[in-house]
Amino acid sequence: MARRVPKAFAQAVAAHRNRLQSLVTRQGVRQLKSVYDAAQAKLTSQIARAVRANRGDSFSAYQMRVAQAQLRQGQALIAKRMAGDMGPLSKQAQEAALNGLIDDVARLSRAFTGSEVTLPIDEAARFAGVVDARRSSLMKMHQNSMARYGANIVQQAEHRMAVSLLTGESSSATMDAVASLIDGEWWQGERIVRTEMAFAFNAAHYDGIKESGDEVPELKQRWEENCNDAGLPLDDRVAVDSIAMHGQVTEAGGLFTMPRTAPFPDAKGKTQVPEHLVGEQWPFPPNRPNDRSVLSPWMADWGVPGWRYVGGRRVPM
Repeated sequence: MARRVPKAFAQAVAAHRNRLQSLVTRQGVRQLKSVYDAAQAKLTSQIARAVRANRGDSFSAYQMRVAQAQLRQGQALIAKRMAGDMGPLSKQAQEAALNGLIDDVARLSRAFTGSEVTLPIDEAARFAGVVDARRSSLMKMHQNSMARYGANIVQQAEHRMAVSLLTGESSSATMDAVASLIDGEWWQGERIVRTEMAFAFNAAHYDGIKESGDEVPELKQRWEENCNDAGLPLDDRVAVDSIAMHGQVTEAGGLFTMPRTAPFPDAKGKTQVPEHLVGEQWPFPPNRPNDRSVLSPWMADWGVPGWRYVGGRRVPM
């Protein structure tokens, strides 16, 4: 019979996941959606005015060149603004993750062993050092993602204007269509916000565990998917590769490896992990857009089940 996850640990993981979701949904997505809507509305209004100033009976090649120039410049500026706004949000996610890690290790150690473990990152300078060490790479990630997002919007809008040009659509109808298209592309921005805030959050957990590993060698890390005590998926969105990864434990600073099979089937009845994922390694979640997995601290004394991936096999701990 499989060991059950102790209630205190399950509650800590749930609180950890809730901290992330609160940051992402209540702050990240809401704030960036507001920025996106305002900036895109201003840009499409400017483009529409420029097109109207050169209006004919139907959308013309000249109007398209005017719109393209403003669209490309405007989307580049919007992408830069959104990447800049992502910076403080991802830093908040890092800090929330580290504070949660410090609290969780202290509370769980006290609950399971009777003695409280204080992590070295509880010291202000080391805490700040963990956050600062990843800031430049996070900012580069935000800038690259938002730049690709903006370029994709430009490409889609240019395609839509080309259709208008070929069909003789009016300039006002063309601009309305472009504005609607841009509004409909927010799902890409939301996916970036969710994925990259989760990345920053889990990266900080990983960095904090790694920074503490030398002084607290018993501290390890566990991959948490949306699965129950036994490892069964909690809803039909949990894919076979997620079920396969759940509960895997590595040393502080180690890499997690994708197994070939999952111990339980997903909602489609699959237990075989897609071949292109088998053997892939990650230091921490997410390993896909909109991933719900998180990293947690783990110590053998806590009595929490876990397993290592050794020689292509699951080895219980």
